[in-house]
Amino acid sequence: MSLTKTSSRKDLTDQNLIPIQPKSTTIVKYEKSSCLFCNEWFDAQTFTEHLIHCGQVLEECPNGCQAFIPRIRMRSHLKECPRTNQQNLSNQQRLSVSMDRLDRQSDQRLLVIEQDVGTIRSVLNEEIRQRLHLITDVGNIRKQNQVVEDWTRDTERAIDDLRRQMEEETARKAFAIEQNQLDVQYCCDVTQSLKEQVETRLDEAQKLVNQLSADVTLHQNQLNDNILKLEELIFENERLNREKFFQIEEFLQQINEDIKTRLGNSDYVTSKQATLDYEVKNVKNIVCETEERCDKLDRALHQTMQNLSDLETQMAMQQRIASVQNIRGHLIWRIKDYSKKLDESKQYDTILHSAMFSNKAFSYALRLDIYLNGKGTWKGRNMIACLNVLSGEYDPLLAWPCRLQAEIIIRDQSSNAADAEDYVKTIFVRKKSDDFIQSNQYFHIPHKVITSRNYLRNDSMFIEVRVLK
Repeated sequence: MSLTKTSSRKDLTDQNLIPIQPKSTTIVKYEKSSCLFCNEWFDAQTFTEHLIHCGQVLEECPNGCQAFIPRIRMRSHLKECPRTNQQNLSNQQRLSVSMDRLDRQSDQRLLVIEQDVGTIRSVLNEEIRQRLHLITDVGNIRKQNQVVEDWTRDTERAIDDLRRQMEEETARKAFAIEQNQLDVQYCCDVTQSLKEQVETRLDEAQKLVNQLSADVTLHQNQLNDNILKLEELIFENERLNREKFFQIEEFLQQINEDIKTRLGNSDYVTSKQATLDYEVKNVKNIVCETEERCDKLDRALHQTMQNLSDLETQMAMQQRIASVQNIRGHLIWRIKDYSKKLDESKQYDTILHSAMFSNKAFSYALRLDIYLNGKGTWKGRNMIACLNVLSGEYDPLLAWPCRLQAEIIIRDQSSNAADAEDYVKTIFVRKKSDDFIQSNQYFHIPHKVITSRNYLRNDSMFIEVRVLK
């Protein structure tokens, strides 16, 4: 047999998804039923039609009255049948037996039906409970699915943003790597070119130093020779002047004696004598002035010789010690006549040297060198500068290798200090030891930067150096 259940329930609320206990009505229908007349089993669809048809079937009276009665009216006929009294006893016996059998069958059927109904009810209750659990689970699952969908959309959006950012970052890194490779290649070329130029310049400088040393030696020898010749000339002039002076005195004495003997005391002789005396005095004055000048020249010569000796001994010390006046690691250098010096740099490749300074007392000797028109591949478009570590008096006491960091600042000479924007470059200076020839670490500043803003004013430029460590 089959079970059909009809139930009605309210809809679940959308917000909380709480299930509401439904009110249900259960209708039990058997799949097959037994006919009351023929005891045959029929489907529920054909049972009613069969029952009507089977109840109209004619059957002979079991009492033997020769009457044919429809099955549906058989019981009422048996009560009215004339032969009922005769067979009452036998019929009652048979009827009681059949009734007992029917009662037993009915009791058994009722028990089976009650068991089936109990089973069906338990099944239905279990199904209802399971449906309620399923409805609750479906609501929770829908809520979780909604949360998961929202999270999935947010995650996909975040992943798309991250993917786009990664692609942009990858593109930027690729571009930066390409630029760095180009810069490294360019720096290598520049370094090689600078190295060749430095070697060439060093050779030329060494030749120039040797030539200057030879010229200085030659000029010193010539100066010594000229001084000796001048001394000899002075001594010779003194000797000749003394001899002439003695000759003039003897000649004048002879003239005086001759005049006295020959002319006597005439007026002419007196005037002539006075004239001669005046001329003699003039000659004596000239001789005295000549002697004084010779003495002065002699003293000046000795003083010049002494000064030259002192200058020679003090030149080296003044170049290294007297030049280092700044010992705070801070230098401000004013370059005047920028246009003129730039033209000279274009024509003669001149180098500008700042005053020597030190990062602190009794420490490294530093100097800023500038090529206004650049050098090498940077020539004509940039200003090239480098911070050099020079040989100092206290190098044996210092720590080597030398590693310094400094800021090179081109000061903005704006009238309004709030609008000033300085140009800053950070450089690193390294030198292995005090006797190691330093390879200069150059940095460039384009001419367009220098001529922009107020870095140049009144044809002057201020460059500031700050040693950081």
